[in-house]
Amino acid sequence: MTGTSIACTSFCSIRSSALFLLPEAAFMNPHVSQRTPGGGIRRVYAGVGVVLAVMWVGEAAEPAWAHGLRTVVLLLILPPLLLPANRRLTAAFHTATRPGRALARLIAVRVLIVTAALAANALLGHLLDPHSGHALRALAVRVLFVLLTIPLQIRAARRSRARGVHPSARPTLSAPRVIGAKLALITAALLAQLLLNPYIANAQLVIAAALAVTVTALGPAIHTRLLIAPAASPAAGPAAQEQSPARATT
Repeated sequence: MTGTSIACTSFCSIRSSALFLLPEAAFMNPHVSQRTPGGGIRRVYAGVGVVLAVMWVGEAAEPAWAHGLRTVVLLLILPPLLLPANRRLTAAFHTATRPGRALARLIAVRVLIVTAALAANALLGHLLDPHSGHALRALAVRVLFVLLTIPLQIRAARRSRARGVHPSARPTLSAPRVIGAKLALITAALLAQLLLNPYIANAQLVIAAALAVTVTALGPAIHTRLLIAPAASPAAGPAAQEQSPARATT
């Protein structure tokens, strides 16, 4: 493997983790304000679309079926583990008498869950291609990417706590809905690329552009459908519950 291909592989290995980390990192509470859907939410989805498009092009050397299989494994592992743990520990951070320890525990659990999911993904990649020598190197790059988000997580958590609104009073991302939306997007992209491959030399470029446009245009529109309303609780109060536009289902 040449130096150029190693560098490309290391860069492109971030794609799978970025696909899942960017939405969750952008809404890391994981509660998302709906007061400015045309502003912050739209910019977040535009950024996700651009990154996803760039990284999709980088995966051109991998067969579409293998890429899809590894992505689905991340899809089935990460949201069901990350979102509930994130919800619980974020609420504990907001009520902790020692917020420093609670925040450290919150970030440690996030990093542990994401790293475990990426390790499972790397193991699957090694099983699919035992002769590939870059599995550990790719995993290291992905974990480094996760670690680089820690300062952003700390800043977002402190700002959220300073607002004084308890997480239980705000809508939160639903793991089943996030999985369904991402699975539909990945499936459509892979099928489209398989259909275009016989007719277009660089079908991945077309799919990458389509992904960027789709995520940017449709992401903000369907965002509220990915949220669930907070469970009724005395702490939340009726006023807080009435403010939530999310549906009270999973």
